[in-house]
Formats: sequence, structure tokens, C-alpha cells
Amino acid sequence: MSLSTEQPETENGISPRQLLIEGVLNVGPALCAYFGLRLAGFSELHALMAATAVSAAQALVKMAWKRALDPVSLLVVPIFGVSLVMAWLTRDPRLSQVTNEVPGMLLATYFLVSALIGKPLTELLVTKLWPGGVEKLAEEQGWTDEDQRSYHRLHVLVSFWCGIFSLLFCALMVVIIYSFSVDVVQAVNPVVSMLTTGGLIVGVVVAIRMYLRRKERALAGR
Repeated sequence: MSLSTEQPETENGISPRQLLIEGVLNVGPALCAYFGLRLAGFSELHALMAATAVSAAQALVKMAWKRALDPVSLLVVPIFGVSLVMAWLTRDPRLSQVTNEVPGMLLATYFLVSALIGKPLTELLVTKLWPGGVEKLAEEQGWTDEDQRSYHRLHVLVSFWCGIFSLLFCALMVVIIYSFSVDVVQAVNPVVSMLTTGGLIVGVVVAIRMYLRRKERALAGR
């Protein structure tokens, strides 16, 4: 099986294009709400609270549409609620923006913890994005137990570094939040977040494909 061949679409698979479209749909309504209200003359604080409420409503509608409890939505909705309360009590939009970075911090922590306990998140994501693909490849190439352990160790390393880079990004965003105006941060944050997420996805895919190609050449030489 050639690794350069395009992966066939599966019923349960999720393509990178779908992830990109979902990312745009996730951030678009909140951005429109924020800058629409700013153009209408509302304050940064009120526009930010409205954008946060839109994001929370999106997550709830998503769960209702799927008729299933989405772990990500269950995580971010309470955080959005905390962000709204913080904005209302402190009247500080920047503090509210920092609160919105909490999901990214938790995701980074999840990456790190998953690597440290030997259940790397990237391995679970590959299974979700390419159902049965790695198992089929391993069967075709006759992977040994050591090959399976080597593949697992790759994911441990990749998940660890994904966590490190995600934490660095969150720290960078906090610096940006207190260095620029609320309007600038609100415009830049989604773009930088999508680029960073896209970069992590590309990095993971490249690392895994390079490993599988090396593995394929090594097994062919046995």
C-alpha cells in the first residue's frame, strides 16, 4: 500500500477540509456579533459579552442538533458562562478575553497528560480521522509487536510537543491581550488560533507520514 495514495473517504472519517470549515463556522458568528455591535456604537465590553453569548449558544445548538452530549461543548459552555460573569463583575473586557483562553490551556494540559500516562491524544485523533487505516496498514505490512510499540512511542512524543506548543501559544495570547486594544485582539485571536491549530495538525500529519514511510522502507528491507 503506497502512503502517497489518498486516503479513501469513510463514513466516520473527518477530512482536514471539514475541520477547516467547522473552524470557520465556529468563529464566524461570534466575530460578526462583536464587530457588528461595535459598528453600531456599543462598548467593547458589551460587544464582547454578546460575542461570548453567541459562542455559548452555538455550542448548545450543536449539542441539540446532534442530540448527543458533546464533551467539548460541555467544557466550553461553562467557561463561556464564567467569562460572561467575569466581564459583568469586573467590567474588564481583557480579563474576559483571558478567560476565553482557558479551553486552549486545558487542551494543552490534556495533550501533556495523555502523553505522560501513555495514552497520547494524537493516537486517538488519528483513529477518529482515519478509522481502521493504521490497523489495515499494519496488517498489510506485517507489523511486529515492536513496530506497534514504536508507533505508539511516536504519538507519545508528538502529543507531548503539541501540549508544549499549545501552552506557549496560550501564553503568547495573554501577552497580546494586554499589549493591544480589545478590538485588535478580538480580530487577531481567531485567525492566530486557526493558524496555530492548522499548524499543529499539519505537523502531526507530517510527523506520522514520515514515520510510516520510514517504517515501510525498513520493513521492505527485511
